[in-house]
Amino acid sequence: MTVVRVDHDSILAGKNLMHETLRAYIYGKIHPLIKTRVWPRIVVCGHYDRDGPNVHISSNEKQEKRFNWHRPTAVIIDDSILEIRCFPGRDYVLHHALLIAYYLNLNSINASTSVVEYRLPSSENCLGLLSQSNLRFMGPVDTVILGYVDHLATNDDYPWEAGTDEPNQLFAWRRFRRADGSIVAFVGSMMSLWGDIIGNAVRTMQAQNNLSSVIYIGKAGSLRTQDIPNQVLVTGETSRLNNETFTWKSPLTTTLSTVHMSHLCQGIHVTVPSPLVETEDWLAENKHCADWVDCEVGYLAQACQEQDTLFGYLHFISDNVAQKYLYNLATERQGAVISARKGIWGEIRRVLALHLGVKNLEGGARGSIL
Repeated sequence: MTVVRVDHDSILAGKNLMHETLRAYIYGKIHPLIKTRVWPRIVVCGHYDRDGPNVHISSNEKQEKRFNWHRPTAVIIDDSILEIRCFPGRDYVLHHALLIAYYLNLNSINASTSVVEYRLPSSENCLGLLSQSNLRFMGPVDTVILGYVDHLATNDDYPWEAGTDEPNQLFAWRRFRRADGSIVAFVGSMMSLWGDIIGNAVRTMQAQNNLSSVIYIGKAGSLRTQDIPNQVLVTGETSRLNNETFTWKSPLTTTLSTVHMSHLCQGIHVTVPSPLVETEDWLAENKHCADWVDCEVGYLAQACQEQDTLFGYLHFISDNVAQKYLYNLATERQGAVISARKGIWGEIRRVLALHLGVKNLEGGARGSIL
């Protein structure tokens, strides 16, 4: 397996589009063991391990969250090597290697003192854990909704299911049957469905659950100066991924055309492996050919096109890389941001309820839960 070294001495942190909030963003995501000392060698790999010997689970994990709270773990290999173990995904491994590289750069720890390396997982490793996960117990599903599902299917009278009584499963879902007999599932995961991981999750459900449509509700960074974070919803039918352009017909298009929302925009999306690649040079190259950016949409479009699965997304703008605003990726846990997003969730629930033909999602499509 190829080992790649990150030259963090050459990083120009001041050119990253997070600007003065970069440090806060990075510090909140670094495994605490990295901060305890200068490690001569830090290796990031795709290896999901939470129970093995000498595994250190990050104290940064927000275990009060229902979903997306598992974070990379750390293992001390010896006095000089610290291994950071991520859920297997090529972009996720790269993202965490970049986080560490930026951290060392910001703290003036040069490459002669501390080396950052990463090993990208194979395609087989990336798909293996997902194919053996509890998704195989979910059963047939026509439409899967991914992303911020805990903010969408909010009626706690109906439990999240895991398909098995065995603890520590990767996924949980709420399913219901629509009036036409088709089955919808809101699917959440304990780990981050970052980048190519979400595409592989869809491939797994295509093989095991016979799905025909995927809707992704997430967040994006805007490349347009006028888009105010936490006030704008965006969608589209084009994404650029690794110099390839994907286009599709979104199943949400008809629904969105009937909903009046002055803050809903359509445009062209670009997919990146990490917000840490978003520099001033990156913006100059992309601002005339893309409107917003995230790490998942292109992978979802790619996976869905492989099996003729319908795909649509509806995102809120969480940050603006073209214009400085008060709120950004480093301020997401501030009370004002949480409060502002309550209105966003309400708008998205309204769109989804109309699209799915249910009265409202806060009631969980009463009487139709499977």
